[in-house]
Amino acid sequence: MASLRLSLLIVSVLAGMAGNSLLARAALGSGSIDPLTFTVIRLSSGALILLGLSLAIRKRPVLYPAMPFMLAIYALAFAYGYVKLGAASGTLFLFFAIQAAMLAWEVYRGYRLSVWQWAGSLLTLSGLWRLVGSHVQANSASGIVLMLCAGMAWAAYSILGKRSADNLASTTANFMYAALGLLAVYIAIHGDQLLTISLKGALYAAVSGGFTSALVYVLWYRLLKKLSGATSAVIQMLIPVIVAVAAVPLLHEILSHTLIESGGMILFGIALVSLTKKT
Repeated sequence: MASLRLSLLIVSVLAGMAGNSLLARAALGSGSIDPLTFTVIRLSSGALILLGLSLAIRKRPVLYPAMPFMLAIYALAFAYGYVKLGAASGTLFLFFAIQAAMLAWEVYRGYRLSVWQWAGSLLTLSGLWRLVGSHVQANSASGIVLMLCAGMAWAAYSILGKRSADNLASTTANFMYAALGLLAVYIAIHGDQLLTISLKGALYAAVSGGFTSALVYVLWYRLLKKLSGATSAVIQMLIPVIVAVAAVPLLHEILSHTLIESGGMILFGIALVSLTKKT
């Protein structure tokens, strides 16, 4: 029974994290909603869901400085990046940036790479170089930069979050303050002007924020406590694969040979770095 619950938890987290990218691309790629509005609705929906959950179990939100700012930067860059990039390639750039930034932080803190990890790093960079080359030709360089920034902001958010004693309390506060901050930015830009937003775009943003972001993040933190570092690394590497495969029937994206080959190089390189990590 315990193994069944763990399996269901893993499937829920994978489906949620992959769904987040698919929902964002579906809404933003079709022009159903603009990136700023999408982000405001996404974070506000997440804040409401988490606040309701916290009140139900009588937990008070706990603020950790800088975390809401990093969450807001990640969410904004993520949304604007998906205007330019497909779901599959966007997830690969995001995933690369997250892993690279977290590894760079560990190296800065004194961690030393093994021979296999150096090989994995070089392979990942080679795959990234090939992927970037194919997208620069498609005039989406700004999307690449934005998604890399989103990944680095998420890595910073994750590193800061290691200080949290209660993930639900801190995540609730992060979503609340990030949503309030971006709402203030939205009002400053648009004032009382009512923008035209499609119901589909607003719905995608709300589901992305309330379910595939807020609730899945809580489940992910819970899952991390049950898995080894190597296992959690493997699970994370499945997310870009799921997005790439699901984007074909759901978003009518094309799996090009370049995307498959460069994506494989990136993911295999990250696997070498993550799974050969010294403990």
